[in-house]
Amino acid sequence: MEWLNALFQNGPAIIRAASETGLGIVALVCIVIGCGGVIYLARTQSSHPWIGFLTFVLFMLGTMSLAVVALYTGAKRPLALADARLIQFKTPYYNEQTKTMRLLDASVINLGDKVWREFQERPDGNAEYYHLVRTIEPDRMLFVRRPGSNGEEDPTQLIVDLSHNVVCWRDGPDSPTLQCPYALISVQ
Repeated sequence: MEWLNALFQNGPAIIRAASETGLGIVALVCIVIGCGGVIYLARTQSSHPWIGFLTFVLFMLGTMSLAVVALYTGAKRPLALADARLIQFKTPYYNEQTKTMRLLDASVINLGDKVWREFQERPDGNAEYYHLVRTIEPDRMLFVRRPGSNGEEDPTQLIVDLSHNVVCWRDGPDSPTLQCPYALISVQ
Protein backbone atom coordinates (compact mmCIF):
# COMPACT_ATOMS: atom_id res chain seq x y z
CA MET A 1 0.00 0.00 0.00
CA GLU A 2 2.96 2.27 0.65
CA TRP A 3 4.07 2.09 -3.01
CA LEU A 4 0.62 3.22 -4.13
CA ASN A 5 0.76 6.21 -1.78
CA ALA A 6 4.26 7.08 -3.09
CA LEU A 7 2.99 6.83 -6.67
CA PHE A 8 0.14 9.26 -6.02
CA GLN A 9 2.41 11.70 -4.18
CA ASN A 10 5.10 11.66 -6.88
CA GLY A 11 2.82 11.13 -9.90
CA PRO A 12 2.66 14.77 -11.07
CA ALA A 13 6.45 15.13 -10.79
CA ILE A 14 6.99 11.90 -12.76
CA ILE A 15 4.57 12.99 -15.50
CA ARG A 16 6.22 16.44 -15.65
CA ALA A 17 9.66 14.84 -15.97
CA ALA A 18 8.38 12.35 -18.55
CA SER A 19 6.91 15.10 -20.71
CA GLU A 20 10.37 16.70 -20.99
CA THR A 21 12.02 13.68 -22.66
CA GLY A 22 11.29 11.76 -25.84
CA LEU A 23 11.20 8.39 -24.10
CA GLY A 24 8.84 9.82 -21.49
CA ILE A 25 6.41 11.07 -24.14
CA VAL A 26 6.45 7.63 -25.81
CA ALA A 27 5.78 6.04 -22.41
CA LEU A 28 2.83 8.33 -21.69
CA VAL A 29 1.35 7.71 -25.17
CA CYS A 30 1.70 3.93 -24.71
CA ILE A 31 -0.04 4.08 -21.35
CA VAL A 32 -2.89 6.24 -22.71
CA ILE A 33 -3.40 3.92 -25.72
CA GLY A 34 -3.23 0.93 -23.35
CA CYS A 35 -5.95 2.49 -21.18
CA GLY A 36 -8.05 3.01 -24.31
CA GLY A 37 -7.52 -0.65 -25.20
CA VAL A 38 -8.66 -1.77 -21.75
CA ILE A 39 -11.80 0.36 -22.03
CA TYR A 40 -12.47 -1.09 -25.50
CA LEU A 41 -11.99 -4.64 -24.24
CA ALA A 42 -14.30 -4.01 -21.28
CA ARG A 43 -17.11 -2.70 -23.53
CA THR A 44 -17.08 -5.36 -26.24
CA GLN A 45 -18.42 -8.87 -25.76
CA SER A 46 -15.89 -10.51 -28.06
CA SER A 47 -12.77 -9.16 -29.67
CA HIS A 48 -9.74 -10.48 -31.45
CA PRO A 49 -7.13 -11.98 -29.08
CA TRP A 50 -4.44 -9.82 -30.66
CA ILE A 51 -6.11 -6.68 -29.30
CA GLY A 52 -5.73 -7.94 -25.73
CA PHE A 53 -2.11 -8.92 -26.38
CA LEU A 54 -1.36 -5.53 -27.98
CA THR A 55 -2.95 -3.76 -24.99
CA PHE A 56 -0.78 -5.78 -22.64
CA VAL A 57 2.37 -5.00 -24.64
CA LEU A 58 1.56 -1.27 -24.72
CA PHE A 59 1.01 -1.21 -20.96
CA MET A 60 4.29 -3.04 -20.31
CA LEU A 61 6.26 -0.86 -22.73
CA GLY A 62 4.76 2.31 -21.27
CA THR A 63 5.30 1.23 -17.67
CA MET A 64 8.91 0.16 -18.22
CA SER A 65 9.73 3.32 -20.18
CA LEU A 66 8.14 5.49 -17.50
CA ALA A 67 10.15 3.67 -14.82
CA VAL A 68 13.38 4.33 -16.75
CA VAL A 69 12.50 8.02 -17.11
CA ALA A 70 11.64 8.31 -13.41
CA LEU A 71 14.92 6.66 -12.37
CA TYR A 72 16.94 8.78 -14.77
CA THR A 73 15.41 12.08 -13.67
CA GLY A 74 15.69 11.08 -9.99
CA ALA A 75 19.37 10.16 -10.40
CA LYS A 76 20.34 13.41 -12.06
CA ARG A 77 18.44 15.58 -9.59
CA PRO A 78 20.88 17.07 -7.06
CA LEU A 79 20.35 16.49 -3.38
CA ALA A 80 19.08 19.63 -1.66
CA LEU A 81 20.61 19.83 1.80
CA ALA A 82 18.10 22.55 2.70
CA ASP A 83 15.33 19.91 2.50
CA ALA A 84 17.20 17.30 4.57
CA ARG A 85 15.50 15.91 7.68
CA LEU A 86 18.08 13.43 8.94
CA ILE A 87 21.84 13.11 8.48
CA GLN A 88 23.36 9.85 9.68
CA PHE A 89 27.07 9.30 10.19
CA LYS A 90 29.58 7.04 11.95
CA THR A 91 31.74 8.30 14.80
CA PRO A 92 34.91 6.57 16.04
CA TYR A 93 35.01 5.37 19.64
CA TYR A 94 38.21 4.24 21.38
CA ASN A 95 37.72 1.99 24.41
CA GLU A 96 40.56 2.62 26.89
CA GLN A 97 39.99 -0.61 28.81
CA THR A 98 40.11 -3.00 25.85
CA LYS A 99 42.36 -0.78 23.66
CA THR A 100 40.00 -1.24 20.72
CA MET A 101 38.45 1.16 18.24
CA ARG A 102 34.96 0.80 16.77
CA LEU A 103 32.45 2.90 14.87
CA LEU A 104 29.23 4.04 16.50
CA ASP A 105 26.05 5.37 14.91
CA ALA A 106 25.23 9.05 15.26
CA SER A 107 22.71 11.38 13.67
CA VAL A 108 21.76 15.00 13.22
CA ILE A 109 17.98 15.49 13.11
CA ASN A 110 16.15 18.56 11.79
CA LEU A 111 13.82 19.82 14.51
CA GLY A 112 12.58 22.75 12.42
CA ASP A 113 13.21 26.49 12.57
CA LYS A 114 16.91 25.94 11.65
CA VAL A 115 17.49 23.92 14.83
CA TRP A 116 19.16 20.50 14.53
CA ARG A 117 19.82 17.91 17.24
CA GLU A 118 23.01 15.86 17.15
CA PHE A 119 22.82 12.58 19.01
CA GLN A 120 25.67 10.11 19.58
CA GLU A 121 24.85 6.94 21.47
CA ARG A 122 28.06 5.99 23.29
CA PRO A 123 28.88 3.26 25.84
CA ASP A 124 30.36 5.84 28.22
CA GLY A 125 27.33 8.14 28.05
CA ASN A 126 25.30 9.58 25.23
CA ALA A 127 26.32 12.90 23.67
CA GLU A 128 23.62 15.35 22.66
CA TYR A 129 24.15 18.80 21.14
CA TYR A 130 21.86 21.34 19.54
CA HIS A 131 22.99 23.21 16.44
CA LEU A 132 21.76 26.14 14.39
CA VAL A 133 22.23 26.26 10.60
CA ARG A 134 24.67 29.01 9.66
CA THR A 135 25.03 28.44 5.89
CA ILE A 136 23.83 25.97 3.29
CA GLU A 137 25.74 25.48 0.02
CA PRO A 138 24.89 22.94 -2.70
CA ASP A 139 27.09 20.22 -1.19
CA ARG A 140 27.95 21.62 2.24
CA MET A 141 26.09 22.68 5.38
CA LEU A 142 27.63 24.59 8.28
CA PHE A 143 26.18 24.36 11.80
CA VAL A 144 27.09 26.34 14.91
CA ARG A 145 26.28 25.19 18.42
CA ARG A 146 23.21 26.75 19.93
CA PRO A 147 23.94 28.82 23.04
CA GLY A 148 23.42 26.88 26.26
CA SER A 149 20.69 27.49 28.80
CA ASN A 150 23.00 29.86 30.66
CA GLY A 151 23.49 31.93 27.47
CA GLU A 152 27.15 31.03 26.96
CA GLU A 153 28.25 30.89 23.32
CA ASP A 154 29.96 27.71 22.13
CA PRO A 155 32.08 28.46 19.03
CA THR A 156 32.23 24.78 17.90
CA GLN A 157 31.14 24.28 14.31
CA LEU A 158 29.88 21.14 12.57
CA ILE A 159 30.25 20.80 8.80
CA VAL A 160 28.49 18.26 6.56
CA ASP A 161 30.42 17.86 3.29
CA LEU A 162 28.66 15.77 0.62
CA SER A 163 31.50 16.04 -1.92
CA HIS A 164 33.88 14.18 0.43
CA ASN A 165 31.22 12.14 2.35
CA VAL A 166 32.44 13.38 5.73
CA VAL A 167 31.12 15.24 8.74
CA CYS A 168 33.77 17.54 10.24
CA TRP A 169 34.08 19.84 13.23
CA ARG A 170 36.33 22.65 14.40
CA ASP A 171 36.71 24.59 17.62
CA GLY A 172 35.53 27.85 16.10
CA PRO A 173 35.42 29.91 12.91
CA ASP A 174 39.01 31.10 13.42
CA SER A 175 40.41 27.64 14.07
CA PRO A 176 42.86 26.54 11.35
CA THR A 177 42.29 22.86 12.14
CA LEU A 178 39.32 21.13 10.55
CA GLN A 179 38.88 17.63 11.99
CA CYS A 180 36.92 15.08 9.97
CA PRO A 181 36.64 11.87 11.99
CA TYR A 182 33.03 11.18 11.05
CA ALA A 183 31.99 9.18 7.94
CA LEU A 184 28.75 10.34 6.30
CA ILE A 185 26.31 7.47 5.86
CA SER A 186 23.09 8.96 4.52
CA VAL A 187 21.09 12.14 4.07
CA GLN A 188 17.30 11.85 4.06
